[in-house]
Amino acid sequence: MTTSELRPRPSRVPSMPVLDLAMRIGDHFLASGMSANDVVVQMLRVTRAYGLTGVHVDLTYTSITVTHHRGPTRTPLTVSRVVQPLVVDYTKVRDLDRLLGLIEEGVDIAEATAEYDRISFQKPPYPRWLSGAGAGGIAAGVTLTFSTSWLLVLVSFLAAVGMDRLLMWLYRHRVPPFFSQALVAGGMTMVAAGVDQLGRRGVPLFEELDPTLIVVGGIVMLLAGVMIVGAVQDAIDQFYVTASARVMEVVMRTAGIVAGIVVALNFLESQGVAFEMMSSPISTAPVLAQYAGAGVICLSFAIYCYADVATAALTTAIGLVGWSVYLTLAATEASEVLSNATAAFVVGALATVAVRGTNAPGFGMESGALLPLVPGLMLLRGLLTMMESDPANPAIVAGGRTLFIALLVALGIAAGATLGTYLSRPVDDQLRRLRKRVKVAGRPRPPVT
Repeated sequence: MTTSELRPRPSRVPSMPVLDLAMRIGDHFLASGMSANDVVVQMLRVTRAYGLTGVHVDLTYTSITVTHHRGPTRTPLTVSRVVQPLVVDYTKVRDLDRLLGLIEEGVDIAEATAEYDRISFQKPPYPRWLSGAGAGGIAAGVTLTFSTSWLLVLVSFLAAVGMDRLLMWLYRHRVPPFFSQALVAGGMTMVAAGVDQLGRRGVPLFEELDPTLIVVGGIVMLLAGVMIVGAVQDAIDQFYVTASARVMEVVMRTAGIVAGIVVALNFLESQGVAFEMMSSPISTAPVLAQYAGAGVICLSFAIYCYADVATAALTTAIGLVGWSVYLTLAATEASEVLSNATAAFVVGALATVAVRGTNAPGFGMESGALLPLVPGLMLLRGLLTMMESDPANPAIVAGGRTLFIALLVALGIAAGATLGTYLSRPVDDQLRRLRKRVKVAGRPRPPVT
């Protein structure tokens, strides 16, 4: 490395416009679920591109603070921004990544800011009803991995679409996530109880259905927005404040799901409605149907988050590879933790490598591809085992053990995906350098004078 490469470039623009643009981009990435370390890296790409050195970024889960040390004779400039909650839109995340590339190529700060404003205010690539259908597809895909009953898949889809509309209504009215999760989980339980009652009364087509799968599908749909992978990655990257906040959000949202199911079951019992969910539903779906269900889950999540076609296709493909790894290890009687962690490792590695050539959000592809592995059934199984047992009965210990295993599976998924991301970053860096070399080589040379 030469001396000129070590010497920082002088800033071409005032500090404030650059820091403001960097914070706005970081705000969008952090609210979309990107890990804190990656958000800092993306923000520093902006400041370095405009020649700002001595920039320090400090993140918490709800705020961003940036300080620019402007030399020994000038007062440091410090600005803060509160992270604004938003509807996750992976198409905007992809466009912002392209904007970062343009910034590094030398686009003017005014043009970059105008382009950011255009991206942030642009409409989603498809209507809201299609995104809602993605939420229903997540629940339907979960059901499909256990049963090929078209009626049960359809009921799961319609129930999840209706609950997603309720969730959006609650979000617009600023209802805290704990209560939102509880109301939606309770609503899915009520739908499952209604299907169970139709079967008990001999209504055709409903007699052989297992309504427990409707609740399981609802759990996975509600857990789709929980960024457990980002929380573990933040902890590994030593962003402990952000990691703690994300873990607490995971705990509160999951507690809301559990509370909603418990309250709904107690209410049904108080009304004399007999509804017994199976703690261990038996999968009657063939392997091809399970693959189809996993693919539907991944694709539906991508649609739910307004992903473009390339991101949706990559998410589905990576998710199917991860699901194949999980089924292969499960067939060898490997433990649930090992099977899920290994599958998550493969997903994290593939998502990291695939993101280079497409500008697709790697953290978004990971979230969607990991969704079939979410231990929604295990969470429900542990809950039901504890509820059906008397406190003096040793069986309650078995329920607690199942819940603990579900926690270990979730942590294994997050740790496996994070490890896959880290080990694949050298490959990702090499692809980034190769891409830059090809771009430079493709530029016409100036004429010789």
